[in-house]
Amino acid sequence: MHYAVHQDIANKLIAAYHGEEPLANYLKKYFAANKKHGSKDRKNISALCYAFFRNNVSDFPLADKISDQINKEQFVQSHQIQPLLFIRIRPWQKEKVIQKLQAANIEFKEVSENTFAFTNTTSLQNVLELNKEAVIQDLNSQAIAELLHLVPTSIEHPIQVWDACAASGGKTILMFDTMSNIRMHLSDVRERILFNADKRLQEAGIRPASVQEIDLTQAFDIKKPFDFVFADVPCSGSGTWGRTPEQLKYFKEAQLNKYTKLQAQILQNLIPTVKLNGHLLYATCSVYKDENEKNIELILATGKFKVVKQQYFTGYNQQADTLFGVLLEKIAD
Repeated sequence: MHYAVHQDIANKLIAAYHGEEPLANYLKKYFAANKKHGSKDRKNISALCYAFFRNNVSDFPLADKISDQINKEQFVQSHQIQPLLFIRIRPWQKEKVIQKLQAANIEFKEVSENTFAFTNTTSLQNVLELNKEAVIQDLNSQAIAELLHLVPTSIEHPIQVWDACAASGGKTILMFDTMSNIRMHLSDVRERILFNADKRLQEAGIRPASVQEIDLTQAFDIKKPFDFVFADVPCSGSGTWGRTPEQLKYFKEAQLNKYTKLQAQILQNLIPTVKLNGHLLYATCSVYKDENEKNIELILATGKFKVVKQQYFTGYNQQADTLFGVLLEKIAD
């Protein structure tokens, strides 16, 4: 197929797409129903669709609600370039990873001691033992380790850690690799996601102490509070829209309000699950202050927590995502 044909198909797909589902899912369904397209066709048509949303939106949704900690001009401009693919090399695996990448003639850039960057379309699943040797994880998802290092651990006694919104399990593996002597409990509201996370942890050689399906928006009982709770909560994902640029066209204020309310409810329900002098790490991949600073103001207003460290991990100068994280210490029950 020629470029003009690809462009014509992309134009028709864009015209029929109205943002009801992620663009990736929409395209996947189309290609599944149209087997005539080879891998090169699929790649080119997909690239044209993503380029349309990346290049044809002049205004970032709800730009006035972006945190003052973000350089708005640089952040908005960064959406015209596709983010890179990043991996985090797991402990003692670096030499092996480099050998395998070189043998497969895959180009990479060493961003830091254990972080490599690749073009976004690089395929690694047949080259590396993913999760065992390296984890596909955005640069700033990895940077959350800076906050994890501030959580006190003990050589004598394992601390009880709860990954409350485990999702795909990438940050669970990060905690295992970063923190010493922990007993990990993980939960999520979605059974299938939790099953996949547990499978991924098995590939990583990690056995959690417990895996449980929990809806954090509902009040729930726990037998004993945790030393450390990590809540990477559901959010707008506005710090990652370089990867899903269709959101630039379709995201609305009603969705932001829904997420903000959901997050506030989760935070309230997590308060009793953190032991006195224990820690809570609240994280989002959002740039909106309603989801970040304002939610933290609400929890600080209870008088039960103090901020240890709060920051945005900005990725707009590194072709990476932008995340928010705050480590809180419980100072009163």
